[in-house]
Amino acid sequence: MDIFNLEGFVVFYRQELIWIGCGILLLSFILAVRQILHNRKASRGYEIKNGVCLSIQVPKFNEKDALAAEQMFASLHGLIKYTPEVVEHISFEITSGVEGIKFYAFVPEYFKGFVESQIYAQYPSAEIKTVEDYTLIAGQKGYAFVGCDMGFVKESFFPIKTFRDFEVDPLAAITSAMENFEEDGKIWMQFLMYPLEDGWQKKGYNYIDMIKSGKEPPKPIYIWLIDFLGRELRDFFLQFIANIFDPTTSLTSQAAAAKPLGTPRISAGQELSLKAIEDKLTRLGFQAGIRIVASAATQELAEKELSSTVAALKQFSTSNLNSIERSPVVLSPQELLEHYIKRSFPEDVESSFILNISELASIFHLPSQSVETPTIAWVSAKKGEPPLDLPSEGSVLIGRTVFRDNDLPFGIKRDDRRHHMYIVGKTGTGKSTLMKNMFIKDIRNGEGAAFVDPHGDAIEDLLDYIPEERLGDVVIFDPSDAENPVALNMLEMFNPSQKNLYASGLMDVFKKFWQDISWGPRLEHILRNCILTLLEVPNTTLLGLTRLLTDGDYQKYIVSFVKDPVVKNFWEQEIATMRQNPRLYTEAISPIQNKVGQFLSASTIRNIVGQAKSSIKIDDIIDSGKILLVNLSKGKIGEDNSAILGAMIISRLQFAAMARVVVSEEERRDFYVYVDEFQNFATSSFAAILSEARKYRLNLVLGHQYITQLPDTVKEAIFGNVGTIVVFNVGPDDARFLAREFMPVFEETDLINLRKFHIYIKLMIDGMSSAPFSAVTLSLDVEKHLLKEQAISISREKFAKERVMIEERVKRWSETKFKKGMELGIPEKRITEEGEGVPESKEGESESAAEVAASSREVLEKTEDSKIDQALEDQKVSVATPEPFSEKKDKLKEIY
Repeated sequence: MDIFNLEGFVVFYRQELIWIGCGILLLSFILAVRQILHNRKASRGYEIKNGVCLSIQVPKFNEKDALAAEQMFASLHGLIKYTPEVVEHISFEITSGVEGIKFYAFVPEYFKGFVESQIYAQYPSAEIKTVEDYTLIAGQKGYAFVGCDMGFVKESFFPIKTFRDFEVDPLAAITSAMENFEEDGKIWMQFLMYPLEDGWQKKGYNYIDMIKSGKEPPKPIYIWLIDFLGRELRDFFLQFIANIFDPTTSLTSQAAAAKPLGTPRISAGQELSLKAIEDKLTRLGFQAGIRIVASAATQELAEKELSSTVAALKQFSTSNLNSIERSPVVLSPQELLEHYIKRSFPEDVESSFILNISELASIFHLPSQSVETPTIAWVSAKKGEPPLDLPSEGSVLIGRTVFRDNDLPFGIKRDDRRHHMYIVGKTGTGKSTLMKNMFIKDIRNGEGAAFVDPHGDAIEDLLDYIPEERLGDVVIFDPSDAENPVALNMLEMFNPSQKNLYASGLMDVFKKFWQDISWGPRLEHILRNCILTLLEVPNTTLLGLTRLLTDGDYQKYIVSFVKDPVVKNFWEQEIATMRQNPRLYTEAISPIQNKVGQFLSASTIRNIVGQAKSSIKIDDIIDSGKILLVNLSKGKIGEDNSAILGAMIISRLQFAAMARVVVSEEERRDFYVYVDEFQNFATSSFAAILSEARKYRLNLVLGHQYITQLPDTVKEAIFGNVGTIVVFNVGPDDARFLAREFMPVFEETDLINLRKFHIYIKLMIDGMSSAPFSAVTLSLDVEKHLLKEQAISISREKFAKERVMIEERVKRWSETKFKKGMELGIPEKRITEEGEGVPESKEGESESAAEVAASSREVLEKTEDSKIDQALEDQKVSVATPEPFSEKKDKLKEIY
């Protein structure tokens, strides 16, 4: 054949030319179809529209590793739809910035609940919140953005390393690489995925069969066509050249003869590779894409951070299998950033690949305690599930649950409040806010309540919340209001049969606050008998304690009214004998003189406790459901005075409640006592208050900062008797102690890391203590009545007296010379040196006839008319009063 003859050339190679032309046409068609399919994917929903951003955090001591993520992806595989008509994909993401390393999921809004449930199933302690999409800050001026899509080097059926191949969690390398960002720099990683139906493994199994049979591995049809056309063109030109020299030469027959015969032997390395491929193919698969974006002040810094993060993915590579590298498809930074924000699935084959659930979990999973990257944003404190029978309402609301976005308000029932409530937490964590909220709701509900505040700030706030209809119920005890002192006689008894109980209560108060002196049996014996003596004699006050020991005439005067033989013997025998040794006697009584004198030296305190008749009737406050506000501001009256007065008032609340023993339990009105920083007032008898108060409907709400502030007896009483325990953020020592109450739900680190206004609570529900759960307290009610001045004015008018008048009475009592035989109840009577009674009175300073008669009736026991007349005659001499004499007589008759 003449190869230079064109017609002959075409005739001779017509068949080969036809094959080559058909191949070129077919290749063009396949490439066009592929592009159309890509375009259809983009228009078919390969962006996440109407998506929500979920922030995912776990506790630092999370023990769940990548295996939990593998199980999570297995569950998600069956939930996400992927059909030719519908493409659903989700995105798990890791970000690093000034707020630390955070983990997110971006999902279609309708799919949010499913994803949350699967995360919770594997990470029960995770905290998931719907947050604003963090990518909204993208494109800030002055920042350079760079990024890339990642891809596989080989076909997707070739596996990468999984977490089972690592001794150290591979996430640690990724987070460490992302941690080293520049100031104000950011690194974002995006893991996009949608599930694949079975069938994706076919190419991998064909490859295994080919290798084992010695056949050439299969290729995509367009790659096969390119190879085919290349071979045909090569063979055509080689044959053409060969025919120039020898027309009889056939290269095709030579190539066929050169092919080896039989099945080739597979090396050990190939066996391991094939086994790894088979292992990948046995697990569920996802079509996946990885996208990384970095931003920094300059292009150079941004590229540096990007390269560092890309390099962290090299750890999943194997030399003979697969590895993750930058995709050869390069997009502009703006286009890449737009794809990231829209969560667009990669359209190019080079930027999308198949990962099975094990590979996916290896690259993305939530951090465990083995990942020690310090900038990871951990959950500060775990959340606990509320009980199913949680009261949605009660006599007062406490807060809202915060477990897994379940925002449910809850309260505590009236019966359960009778078991008391204990609140502990550092200053500024929200304790006082919770107590004030509960108190406000109580008084708005018409309940009787008292608030004891050692700082005064809470009382000032609460006065603005008093409703107008309850202004008449307000009783304010404020020692710092020096010009308007109220009267509260600590020796005035509600029930004379409780005399020994009163004495023990006062002894406990003094013992708690006199720890700097040697508290021996002798001191306790003397002080107890002094208190018992004054309790037995009406109208005595704490002012008489020191006078009883130092003024012999006053001692004889008071003892003459004592009927208790033991107490009387103490004065007539023991004290009389002790007085014979002045040095011994002085040594015995000097601690009492010093301490009681120190307490009573402040005129503001003396004017309150030195009045014989209490203007504030604690028993009436409790029984009639009034509002008692006790302002014991340490800064105004002194820390010691604040603590002593507070302890005495709490004791009197207890005594008043116990006096209701004569009333049936059903008829006893609930009264709520709130005590902030109660450790200041907690005496050794506090255990009895906690155990006894419940049946008398005195319901305590106790708050303070540190458990270490409490004596062991009080601590044991609280955790043995209190029904509801509320814990805010506490210190390590308290967390160690409280952990035994809240484990296994919460641990020490959780108690230490609670955020402000967040609580862990064991709530009494229908008489049973619930399992611990987490909640957030309610913010302080914004609706104020702003009637503070009116409340103060009304309380002063009803319960306070003028300072000048009280001080004059105290002065007159101090200057009075008492002698045995002087009638009781007429402290204004002066005693002359000759012992004769000379009346002295001033206008406006007289006591009412009823008060005088009431103070005299127990001692004088005048019941006959003649004795009443005698009492009136005495009062005519000693008391100046504008009341008609006949009216006084009628009052006395009623009393007697």
